[in-house]
Amino acid sequence: MSSDLAHELCIEIGRTVRADAPDGWREVDVLRCQLGTFGMTAITYRMADGSQRIRDGKDLGDLFHQLKAAEYKPDEGTWFVCRLGYSLRGKSYNSMMQTFGMESPFSRDYTAAMPPTFGMELPFAQAVEVPARAYVEELTMFPRRPDLTPPWMRAAWPEGVPLPEDGSLPASPADGEPGSAWPPLGTMVARTVGREEALETIVFGMAEHEDGTGNALIFMMSTEETDEQEIELDMDTYCIVREDQAGTTYGGVTHCELDSGRLTLHFTAEAAKELNVEPVVRIDLQIDDDGVELLRSSLREILLSGRHDQHPHGMHL
Repeated sequence: MSSDLAHELCIEIGRTVRADAPDGWREVDVLRCQLGTFGMTAITYRMADGSQRIRDGKDLGDLFHQLKAAEYKPDEGTWFVCRLGYSLRGKSYNSMMQTFGMESPFSRDYTAAMPPTFGMELPFAQAVEVPARAYVEELTMFPRRPDLTPPWMRAAWPEGVPLPEDGSLPASPADGEPGSAWPPLGTMVARTVGREEALETIVFGMAEHEDGTGNALIFMMSTEETDEQEIELDMDTYCIVREDQAGTTYGGVTHCELDSGRLTLHFTAEAAKELNVEPVVRIDLQIDDDGVELLRSSLREILLSGRHDQHPHGMHL
């Protein structure tokens, strides 16, 4: 386990599968196969009578996506297959993460353990049709050296998209969403920050250049009482906007940490897609002490506004 965050995520996954466990279970095995943002999860409960109960783990997708990002090592990549084991007694767990496998995570051996339905009809032990974007997403979000790019990924690489051979990021896939920037934002420098308070809204922003141009992230919260329409549209929380409205999301920050002049933000998979950012965004702060204090106080206030299920699980400011 490479970080405290990864350990926390494994513990949270364990809490989730234990809470949903059937009566009479003794052990549970959680298998996740993931490439880019495309993944499948199987949860196998071993019962006291020797039988097994298997269900899909769609509700664990965001947690595993964060775990995949937390386990990333620069130039080496991150796991394709993750297996976690928990028992009825004790809070510990066993883990296995395959990073350099020569076999696709969606091969027959792995998918044989998957339940037959994952939002698509998939009979046991049958090859999974992985979308072309997943291969490009994997090397964009989690770049790895060419010698660590497995043969199965090269063989399935989408036509018309250059395979990076020198550590450079791949170009946007042909089936990418129209109008979206590429690649997703993963790192930026903030040379200016600012805050504005209006009658109904508090806005805090940071930008790459002192004139407010370049890469930027803007955080907003409402100071008014939430109405029914906002609740129905899941807008009863803070809002984050990219520069030139390149992306917008409501909620979605799972962890926020400030350390040694760098702000690190962790996003859910859905929020990262809507903002067109990577699951983990690292922001190097080139601002004075007053600016840092403004950032601390503003993010604490904004990210803890709105409904509680969108508040970060961890905040170290």
